Amino acid sequence: MQPNQLQALLHLLDDPDPFVQSHIESAILQAGQAAVPLLEQKWLETADPQIQQRIEELLDLIQLETVGQILYEWRMGTEQPLFPALLQVARLSYPSLNIAKYTAAYRRLVHTTWLQLPSYGDTFEKLLILNRHLFVQERFQPETVRPNHPRYYFIHEVLDTRRGNTFSLTVLYYLLASELEMQVSVVSIGNRYLIRYFDGTLHFYIDPYKKGFVLLANQLMQILQNSNLSDNLAHYASLSHPYLILRLTQHLEEAYRAEGKPDKQRLYAALRERIDVQI
Repeated sequence: MQPNQLQALLHLLDDPDPFVQSHIESAILQAGQAAVPLLEQKWLETADPQIQQRIEELLDLIQLETVGQILYEWRMGTEQPLFPALLQVARLSYPSLNIAKYTAAYRRLVHTTWLQLPSYGDTFEKLLILNRHLFVQERFQPETVRPNHPRYYFIHEVLDTRRGNTFSLTVLYYLLASELEMQVSVVSIGNRYLIRYFDGTLHFYIDPYKKGFVLLANQLMQILQNSNLSDNLAHYASLSHPYLILRLTQHLEEAYRAEGKPDKQRLYAALRERIDVQI
């Protein structure tokens, strides 16, 4: 559809006929990202709050289609790198997110961490160095006031603010450790996310939300017993990249519900349903 045709359709946004509105929505979604500048210009030109709301809904739908398709292709791929997928989830709330900027910030963090690591030493020693670099030198901190606020789930907000919750800090920790070839995984136990290391002999857990606090397997089992949770650590499966993305959309859906933002809640619910079907 040509821009002048889209412009003509946008003049009908105040038409009460459901058939007309359905036709506009279909045409806008077909145009995809090409329709975004026209919609944004129309939003600026109108003073009608109902038309502005309708435009915002259409922009959300375009973004949902775009992100949903990107994550579908990512899911069907063989490698499924986690960091780009995290940024795509954030694009639903931040359509103009500077992907290149945050990718560069992330790569810098990987590089500066790598510079701290010795060329020798075991994984436990390297993880302790990662702890010091991330929480002392780079000053990442657990957000304790409003940890479940939506912003602290987004990886770019964590990189900007140096604050995160149990999910986002654990995911960032996992990303760095994995980039530096440490064989770790993410598990969800109780209301926390933890880093697990198990090489057949050595078995321990790291809590990034507690600035890299280390728990041996038997210590964690004792805590679980005291909390009336299963102490069979084999029950807590490592979370794959698609499941981490699914968990992220679930957390965001709940966070926006708690913030009283039903539009954003529905948006992430729709994305979660798409990812859930793919898995």
